[in-house]
Amino acid sequence: MGLRVLSWNVQMRSWAMQVGASPGYTIPPIDTGEERARIIAKKLIASPWDDDIVGVCEVFDEDCREILSDELKTRFPHQIVKCDYATMTVREPSGESTVQLLLAWDLIGLPGAVTNSYRLEDSGLMLFSRFPFARVSTSTVSEGVRQLMILAGLPIPLDIPRVSFYPYTDTAGHDGDACKGVAYAGVRQWSTAPVTHTFVTHTQADTNVVEENRTAREEQLRKAAAFVDVCAGGAPFGEEVIVMGDLNVCGEPGQVASRTGEWRHYFGSPGHRLTDDLVDLFGAFQCQGGTDLRDPGHTATVRYDPMEQRLDYMIGSRTSVLAAQHIWIDYDLAQVPSDAPDDVSYLSDHRPLRADFAVPRVHSTPTSALILPVDAANPDAADPQQWIWEGQVAWYLLKEAGTYDIAVDSNPDRPVRYAVYLDTDLSRPRQQYRQERHPDYGDKFVLNGAPILIKVYPRDRHGEQDFSIRVHRHTGAGPDDMIHLDYGRDLAERFPSSGQVVCLNHPVTGWDDTDSKWFRLDAPRLDLGEVSGTVSVSGSGLPFRVRIARSDGAGGWRLEADESAGRDPVSVPVTMRPNDIFLVQVARQDGLTPRDFTATLRADIDLSILLGGPPKPPVPGAPDDPGGNPRLVCVTETSGWGADDIDLVVNVDGRRLLHADNDSIGDFDQDDIRDLGQYLDPVVPYREGVEFVVKEIDDIGRDDIGRKSLPPYADLLTSPFFDLAPGAQPAPDGRIRGRLKIPVDDGLYGVDVTVVRWDERL
Repeated sequence: MGLRVLSWNVQMRSWAMQVGASPGYTIPPIDTGEERARIIAKKLIASPWDDDIVGVCEVFDEDCREILSDELKTRFPHQIVKCDYATMTVREPSGESTVQLLLAWDLIGLPGAVTNSYRLEDSGLMLFSRFPFARVSTSTVSEGVRQLMILAGLPIPLDIPRVSFYPYTDTAGHDGDACKGVAYAGVRQWSTAPVTHTFVTHTQADTNVVEENRTAREEQLRKAAAFVDVCAGGAPFGEEVIVMGDLNVCGEPGQVASRTGEWRHYFGSPGHRLTDDLVDLFGAFQCQGGTDLRDPGHTATVRYDPMEQRLDYMIGSRTSVLAAQHIWIDYDLAQVPSDAPDDVSYLSDHRPLRADFAVPRVHSTPTSALILPVDAANPDAADPQQWIWEGQVAWYLLKEAGTYDIAVDSNPDRPVRYAVYLDTDLSRPRQQYRQERHPDYGDKFVLNGAPILIKVYPRDRHGEQDFSIRVHRHTGAGPDDMIHLDYGRDLAERFPSSGQVVCLNHPVTGWDDTDSKWFRLDAPRLDLGEVSGTVSVSGSGLPFRVRIARSDGAGGWRLEADESAGRDPVSVPVTMRPNDIFLVQVARQDGLTPRDFTATLRADIDLSILLGGPPKPPVPGAPDDPGGNPRLVCVTETSGWGADDIDLVVNVDGRRLLHADNDSIGDFDQDDIRDLGQYLDPVVPYREGVEFVVKEIDDIGRDDIGRKSLPPYADLLTSPFFDLAPGAQPAPDGRIRGRLKIPVDDGLYGVDVTVVRWDERL
């Protein structure tokens, strides 16, 4: 019994809601809502993840609601279409029906009195299920409710679907215009299966400061937890419970969460139902921080600090019999497709969150991954003849960064796939290096951070699959085992100890390379002409020698530098042309019984890389690669009537790269966000800077044009115009994430970007 669940705030506001929240009248959250609804429905149907249950928030626009319901009815025939203060609209294969909440509350339960009244908007919640709703007989309806139904002229059916809705009464600001609450559906995977109790909610948002509306949100979550308890039969729960949605709580990793923060108050405090009975499957289970599993899981971009937050949640019960195999952000689903209408520049200000559940097996979650004991002294490890069935996965963990060959073998009639992650990002798989593969050892990966996780999963989640996995870490012992150098990172490599040599002389070079470690340095595969670089090497007290050779393209090497350094550090300039491959050899020169030695290498080039959108076209068979997730954010809207009519120009080293006019990128109100990945190449190299020019074109004057340049990588951490994203910067893999601040008149815009010195796609 497996289960795949998706939660997404799709930001489909109504005209009334948007006009009430801002002075703008024509902005993309409403102008493009119907187009985005069709795109999202199409992408959900085409998704390879074969979802079972989808919960969405913020569908306030009636046309968008109708489009989602109609487009998804074949794939998800059982739907909660609408939740309001007195009724729910439910769609099933037999047709659409209205469920009176008086009846649902009486038959399923209610944790307390409901004092909510009419609101301008409904809850914005929808739920889509492949599985049918359980049924509840109305034979036990209380006499008081029966009389109320008769008085109101409402018929009482023989049974109703097991659905309910509990509206919140504590709200702040414009959130009070909506009938926010928590929706419930009990579904059965088959007729005699136990009920899976599924909840979706959207709680009070903050506006200007994190936790500013904590008081209202705390009361909402208290009521939501009590509602879960009533609907699911009381804790400890005997059946599966899944709660999802946009909680608007700034999520933290459990091991390092603030002692006074809102997240810990709910999810890390014994005595609270969200801690004792339920569990945040991301922050309190999968990625708790500390030294391992440090993925922050940011699902939303906001205008205030911290600029990226984990606001969307997947919550399970403490007594679940299923393994939460993987919780991740589906960046590919959130990506605007290439065939989208020109005026659709994003799908939502939130990113979708997925969860994959299955019957447990050993090593079926990232936290229980099997450690493959691979290091420089023991470079090979394997786990042969493993079995998975009905959607199970197997996780493996490598403790050291390095160059790896990975092979996963399976029965071609029952194939499996695999994906490789760094522990700092369990949503974006690392890419196979230049599609290179060793015939014996497998696919090559250059992994510049650790821990490293490998997920083996079935191509078809039904039935059973057998597989074996083999991993080889490159040791630099020869031309087939070279260790890759990435740019801008120190790489320390130990030579064999106890008098052993790395290797004997190899005939492919024209010199004696006994006891040498082989390193490979690749020029960027970009049409940039010559690129200047430097290779620096230092040792740990023994004499050493450095040779640098350029590949001749036919298996041989042309020696270009030969430095006998003794014990002193060496720095060698290198001129690279597109697609050049260099051999960097470090030879230990300590006689026939050499002592312990460590060489530290570093390669630098005069390039910085702005990560743009996904590959165009995608690499066949490769995992999803969403790129650097660049976004334009309206932090503070300019004054004046109506929304900001924005026009964007991007210049790289003084040359225009792109122009996104207002018809394409749209108007902006405060908090609005647009994705820029569809406009940018996967990698944007630059030497001097990337200039972003934001124009407010209503009435262009000198003050209506804002321009700021993204400085080179080395200057980002100290730039006064660049705010760093939360978390360690640079990240363990060398990425720097942050927001370039661009004043426009009396407003402020931000460009959220990821900058690196090296990327495996180069």
